Amino acid sequence: MNITIMPYTTIDGVPTFRDSEIRDLFMQMQSRGLAETVFTAGDIRTANDFLSAMKYGGNILYVIYADDEQVGVVWLNRFEARFARVHWCLWIPPGKKLLQVGKETLRLLMYAKNKEGEYLYDMLMGITPSYNRGAVRLAEMWGMTLVGEIPNAALKDGISVPGIISYCTREEMGHENI
Repeated sequence: MNITIMPYTTIDGVPTFRDSEIRDLFMQMQSRGLAETVFTAGDIRTANDFLSAMKYGGNILYVIYADDEQVGVVWLNRFEARFARVHWCLWIPPGKKLLQVGKETLRLLMYAKNKEGEYLYDMLMGITPSYNRGAVRLAEMWGMTLVGEIPNAALKDGISVPGIISYCTREEMGHENI
């Protein structure tokens, strides 16, 4: 299976995705019942909210493809030093393909380089609401290391809830071509 990620960015003044395509990504999440699970803070409730967050909210959005089929999105934010927070939404059923897509997407992000050949990220970190055990298990299966639970690390409808902290580094991941 060939897994690729396409960034939502502007190249020579031309966006890689139209606004309508970004709104459609949210509609995909919503139609599959995933939007409420992914956007627990309550700040992204509509396709226009999602577009605004990805366009102006300090996020870098990637659309994920498996054999040219759109299977989800991953976005990074809260950039500091050479690490960022990572967020996922995949709309493929549980199983081998979901596992493979998650692992490969994480590898692609961890081994991404800039024009000078330097790695973009040394570490990616996730914070998952503790009650979302399925997402915590997936993060671990994809290669994230679980650190533990801390109070008030996530939001559910504007209320602080405990969150599981996870991270990934290249050193813990292994070789680039795995």
